[in-house]
Amino acid sequence: MKTTITAIICLLSLVTTALAAQAPSAKRLSGERSHPKIGLVLSGGGARGAAHIGILKELERLRVPVDYIAGTSMGAIIGGLYASGMSTDEIEKALVEIDWDDIFSDRAPREKLSTNRKFDDAFFLINKNVGFKDGKLQLGRGLIQGRKMYLKLKDLTLPVSGVTDFDQLSIPFRAVASDIATGEPAVLASGDLAAAIRASMSIPGFFAPMEIDGRLLVDGGVTNNLPVDVVRQMGADVSIVVDISTPLAPKEALASVFSIVLQLTGIMTRGNTEAQLATLSDNDVLLVPDLGSITTGDFTKAAEGVEMGVTAARVNQAALQRLAVSETAFAHHMAARETRERGLPIIDFVRLNNDSSVADEVIRSLLRVEIGEPLDTPQLEEDLAAIYGLDVFDNVSYSAVKDDGRTGVVISVQERPWGPNYLQFGLQFSSDAADQNRLALRFGVLRVPINRLNGELQFIAELGDEPTFVADLYQPVGVGSPYFVRPRLFFTRRLFNTFEEGQIIAQNRVRDAGGSLAVGRDFGTWGQFEAGVSRSAGDVDLRIGVETVPQGDVDSGEWFARLRFDTLDNANFPRSGVLGTLGIRRSSTSLGADTDFDQATLDMYGTGSWGKNTLLWGARYFTTYNGEAPIQSRFRLGGLFDLPGFVDDSLNGENVVLLRAGYMRAFGRVASIPAYWGGTLQQGNVFENKDDIEFDATLTAASVFFGLDTILGPFYAGYGVAEGGQDSVYLLLGTQFR
Repeated sequence: MKTTITAIICLLSLVTTALAAQAPSAKRLSGERSHPKIGLVLSGGGARGAAHIGILKELERLRVPVDYIAGTSMGAIIGGLYASGMSTDEIEKALVEIDWDDIFSDRAPREKLSTNRKFDDAFFLINKNVGFKDGKLQLGRGLIQGRKMYLKLKDLTLPVSGVTDFDQLSIPFRAVASDIATGEPAVLASGDLAAAIRASMSIPGFFAPMEIDGRLLVDGGVTNNLPVDVVRQMGADVSIVVDISTPLAPKEALASVFSIVLQLTGIMTRGNTEAQLATLSDNDVLLVPDLGSITTGDFTKAAEGVEMGVTAARVNQAALQRLAVSETAFAHHMAARETRERGLPIIDFVRLNNDSSVADEVIRSLLRVEIGEPLDTPQLEEDLAAIYGLDVFDNVSYSAVKDDGRTGVVISVQERPWGPNYLQFGLQFSSDAADQNRLALRFGVLRVPINRLNGELQFIAELGDEPTFVADLYQPVGVGSPYFVRPRLFFTRRLFNTFEEGQIIAQNRVRDAGGSLAVGRDFGTWGQFEAGVSRSAGDVDLRIGVETVPQGDVDSGEWFARLRFDTLDNANFPRSGVLGTLGIRRSSTSLGADTDFDQATLDMYGTGSWGKNTLLWGARYFTTYNGEAPIQSRFRLGGLFDLPGFVDDSLNGENVVLLRAGYMRAFGRVASIPAYWGGTLQQGNVFENKDDIEFDATLTAASVFFGLDTILGPFYAGYGVAEGGQDSVYLLLGTQFR
């Protein structure tokens, strides 16, 4: 009997073992985990990766626990955030609310640029993206450095900033990148989570590579877009594999260089993806969401992508349900994810890691981190934007760290490797109904910094009908000081036209060469004041027509002071902010000038917006309030934005009054270029004597225009009409003629 019972027990044990071996997916949680370890594999695919969120939502609804996550590129973003403890709703909200146009730009918000860079912004089209070093032209390692994306990832992962072992996250995680030097996959299992994610999504040529532990890393899609092998190495028994990579384009769609480059990238990605798919077993679950026409760059369709992920999971619901656990077991699983700290760290110290030639004190002067207070990340990001706005650094970032039980923030700044010499380029073209065509090519060389005080040396050349050459030194007087000295040398050649009944009757060429010395003060990033002395000499030469002004040599010497301010959000098509100049100048024979006279100038331009609509306003008052100004010091007026109906600079006098109001609306894109239309209503004129200034003597003018924010700068096609029968058609390219 005893032998029989023993035999029965052995038989039942063998049967149980056999059943368990045949159905591993039938294991369930009962207090402690006994089900197969599930690995989630999330591929790269840009904006198509929003589908990953929908799939995670469905896994939670079906009570399918995830034990390991490995992701590439966009899969690393979604997977890393989920592994850090963020909920699917939080991830979706972050993805939808991100301003992707802004985050895929290295520019600091324009209001955070230094005043000098704002002035450059209005003059040059290509600014400091091209370096000149060791006798060679040098560019950055990518079209953008990815600074804003990195800061956004730092913000989202801040609650786990102290976790450097990714196995210690709420779900063990791996980000997959590629070592651009060896061509091998780089599986990131520790370090800075935000940096690992950022490295995994560094699309070669677009995002600059990330350097981690001596390796230069780019997008993981190059070597392993679907890291099934990675979750298996982590310990997964079963894999849920999500492939959102972009299918290869058909032959008829390959009609441009851009499409060919994308196809080559797709071929490379698709090859390693297929190799990973070939390793899947019957126990693994493959999900391939039908993302229709959503492309890698369609980030505005994130909400649609999420729903498509939900649909893909529901189509495969039967396969996923085999991996489900009980409500109690899943509740335990989700509770383990709630260990993520939600509060902001209290800061005990600030440390600066300064890899640049700029003094620490200059950088610290722009930081407002409060010791003993919770880290204010929005304010910190504003401060970092201001530091980046100095336009010296390749990268500006922060890390929350713990040191001897104290929590601090480390600010890291890295100087551009292709600096400190930068080439600048610009273009300006205008044409009007009087067949006046003006073309100006602009070139600049900027060296910044020239010393630890963040001094600057700049050379500017403008070639065309009115050539200009400037050498300018800007030197702060102390570490972090807003005060500066500014010596400048210049040469200009300008044309002054005299019109009569819409026809040019004379054109004088005025040459002027000299220098100035000013002292000044910067007011944060919104304005700059200068006061100084200027001395120059030149001549007046009649080119065409009849003599209307004295010819021959001219000398100028003057005291000057001016306040310039600029808070526009965009130099080309602004939607908020103001731009203006207040100035006085006193020409004095004691400084070598031919004549004594005094002038004052007020020029203001502002905007305000709601939705796609923008109101424009402006006011200009230039006056010679003492003496008589020579030709080179007279004011000019006329053009699409300066009394439309009159051709460019067709009016000149010793006094100018101009009031402007306008409206502009963004209406979408033309050939992928932001487009606008609008119009202005203006009232103004020029006057020889300030006593003649009267409203009844001003002229009413109006314009309509169409604008494109092109890669070469703003383009305008417009028409203007003024009382008295004046009208003109305008074509403008380059900096606005405000």
